[in-house]
Amino acid sequence: MAKPIVIGDIQFRTKTAAKDEIRRRIGQYEAGDILSVADQVFFEELFKLHDEYAEKVGAGIKHIQVERDFHRNRCLYIHRTDGTEIDISWVHCVQPASTKTVVSIAFRRAVKERVMAFKSNQLSEGCHCPVLNIPLDYENSHVAYTEYSFESLLDDFLNQADATFESIELINPNPDDSDQRAILKNPDLKAQWDRFHESNARLALMSAEANLRRQG
Repeated sequence: MAKPIVIGDIQFRTKTAAKDEIRRRIGQYEAGDILSVADQVFFEELFKLHDEYAEKVGAGIKHIQVERDFHRNRCLYIHRTDGTEIDISWVHCVQPASTKTVVSIAFRRAVKERVMAFKSNQLSEGCHCPVLNIPLDYENSHVAYTEYSFESLLDDFLNQADATFESIELINPNPDDSDQRAILKNPDLKAQWDRFHESNARLALMSAEANLRRQG
C-alpha cells in the first residue's frame, strides 16, 4: 500500500496526486511572480520536508518567487529576510509522511468541525485580525492555536490516554471524500479527544499573513 504524502494539513494518497497539486499551484504563476499568502503557506510546509531545509531557509523566508530554469520550466526561489535568495527543488521535498505526521493530522481532522464552527462564529461578528487589524473573511483568515500549540495539546492528550502515535489505529477515507486525511478508528478515543480539545485548546482567528509571520 502506498504511503500518503502530507503537506501541512493536506494529505495525498500518492506522490502523483501531491505532484499534480503542486504543479497546479505553480502553473498559475509566470516568471517573476510572488506566491500568494495561501500558496506561500502551502509551499513553506512542503519545504519543511527538504533534507536541507535549515540551510535553504537561512535567516527566514520573506517571500517565494516563481522563476524559469535552464529548460524553461517553472521553479521556485526562496527570498530570505536578509536579502539573499536561493533556489529550492520542490520535487526533492515530496516524500512519504512519517507515522507521527499521519496520525497528527487525523487528530486535526477529528476536531475539524469544532475548529470550523469557531471560525464561522468569529466571522459572523465582523472581526479584524488582532495583529494586522485588517477585516477578516473566510478566505483570508486562519484559526491559530495560542498558549498551547496543537502539537503540545496532542502530546498531553496521548500521555493522558496512555497511548502513542504508533498505537493509534486509523481508517482511510473514501476515495471521493474531499478530505483525504485519515480517520480515527476508535470512536471513544475520538470523543475523548474532542472533549479534551474543547477544554484545553485556546483558539484565535487571524489573517493568513499574520499567522504565516507567527510561524516564521
